Amino acid sequence: MIYYIIMIVFSPFTAIIPAVFAVNLLIKGKIKVEMNYWNIGLFCLFIYSMVSGIVNKSILSFIASFGFLLYFALCIFAQNYFVKVSRINTVLKTTVYLSTIAAIGGIIEKIAFTLVGMPEHRIFSSFGNPNMTGAWFGNIILIIFYLKGTKKDKSEGVTYNIIIVLIVIALMLTESSGAFIALVGGIFIYYLMKEKKDFKGLIAISITVSILAILFMTVQNKVAKTTPIGEIVTSFNSRVGIWKGAIQMFLVKPILGWGLLGTFEHGSNFIFKDDPTLQNKIISFLIHPHNLWLAFLVGVGVVGLGIYLYVKLNLYRDMIKLYKQHNKLLPLIASINAMVIIQGIVDCTLYAPQLGIIFVCTGAITYNMANDKMIRKARFIKSKKSNKDIVA
Repeated sequence: MIYYIIMIVFSPFTAIIPAVFAVNLLIKGKIKVEMNYWNIGLFCLFIYSMVSGIVNKSILSFIASFGFLLYFALCIFAQNYFVKVSRINTVLKTTVYLSTIAAIGGIIEKIAFTLVGMPEHRIFSSFGNPNMTGAWFGNIILIIFYLKGTKKDKSEGVTYNIIIVLIVIALMLTESSGAFIALVGGIFIYYLMKEKKDFKGLIAISITVSILAILFMTVQNKVAKTTPIGEIVTSFNSRVGIWKGAIQMFLVKPILGWGLLGTFEHGSNFIFKDDPTLQNKIISFLIHPHNLWLAFLVGVGVVGLGIYLYVKLNLYRDMIKLYKQHNKLLPLIASINAMVIIQGIVDCTLYAPQLGIIFVCTGAITYNMANDKMIRKARFIKSKKSNKDIVA
């Protein structure tokens, strides 16, 4: 498993290899497939997005639709693998340790660009994009919150404290306002979902968020030469035109959509309709409409969005089950989902393989825990005569 985690953490390109491996296991019938909302939803999104790509005569969208097939296979693999809490914790710990290396790499990246006269450079580490990098490190901070609650000794707690400082520094250097605001929302959701809430905990959360906010404002003020409010206004203003164009695209093809990369291929004609020099061009930042729900509406229409909402509705039902069961993983699960929603206002993190994998695997864990798919601990006694393990 560690090799797959390495592939996921250190490149968005190698991140698809574990999913390809899962497809291979699926084809060979080596993993059990259940008829649940995750598998049904992801498979339907694959078929529907593929049909959309074919109808729109878009080779790029047709190829992109296989991303849902990879998510589908990976989700099934995750449902088969994450059947023990010990496995979940081991994967989370490994992911945190490897992400620390990525964070250090990001810090070195910032130093290097500053030395060559580019201090305004926003780091992207091993995640290809500053906003996606910020979202990843935000998720890692939430995972550390959970792991600190499972620590066995003081030294482990000290290690997590050092790691979280490095991750926070890396997050600040991405200068991603969307990721930062999403993290703040995720932290409060994490606290609200905790079974044991106390005044000290609330004070600690408030202080943590305040310190993060001050650090973020300092970085943006000194490095980016702007304020967080100014950055948020700029961020929204730069996206308003994209959102308006995306809505117009949706109204033209509301059922099938334009294909998963429809905005990438045709967005310039709608978004820059008043500027002929920018029309009929492939523009990199138009890879998606910079809004989670518009991405579904433009890509696969109302039907595609409906399938996504079907998955999310059932996911929330499972989260309610976990809340009633007083599940210790619920705060982490809920806060990660909160980050997807909050950052989804200005971005579509599910387009990034690494973040999509976190979302899908978290969903598989949620399903397993809420629907009694976990392997319960059994006490084994070794027989002296037969030397065989007997369940007590």
